[in-house]
Amino acid sequence: MYKLTFSSASPYVRKVLLSAYSAGIDGRIELITADFQDDNLLRSQNPLGKIPVLQKPDGFFLFDSRVIIDYFNRIGGGLIPMDGPERDVVLSRSALAEGLIDASLLVVYSDRYSGGEIPSKVWLELQLGKIERTLDFLEKDIINWTKPSGFDAANIGLGVALGYMSFRNVQEWQTGRPQLQKWFDYVASSLPGFSKTIPTA
Repeated sequence: MYKLTFSSASPYVRKVLLSAYSAGIDGRIELITADFQDDNLLRSQNPLGKIPVLQKPDGFFLFDSRVIIDYFNRIGGGLIPMDGPERDVVLSRSALAEGLIDASLLVVYSDRYSGGEIPSKVWLELQLGKIERTLDFLEKDIINWTKPSGFDAANIGLGVALGYMSFRNVQEWQTGRPQLQKWFDYVASSLPGFSKTIPTA
């Protein structure tokens, strides 16, 4: 049995949970709610104090989401090709999706941790610019993503990124991007576990 320290609002956690569904091991994971009020336990697992953290049956702790997903891929398969040009494609697309999540979180955190001050306009514009350029790129490229055989780590990551932007009102990414909206609707209705992992505040 695995133990996953998590928060339902975290996009990184959601990536891991959806990867577990796709790898067929979701039923072997016990969820442990992270206690951010007293995070000594979390820091004993990951000194960075970040989630998700996966405890393997042998007691070893894995972090971060990319490492955990790679581990799931090695024991369940289907998330990242083991070699060849397809591996490069999936990893590069996964990095793009991860960048969207990172920039979105920085937008959210710029207000949450501003200490009552007005968030830096320069900082916000920098993050929103990254998001806007990536979304415009995806509107043209998204036709190449999902395969009939299933969802890889890149598809999972992007679905989570778009869902998180809507959840936190970071960006109205659907506006003017019908192909991306169509792709997301398909993912939302077809990706195993997607409806069960919708984030909550």
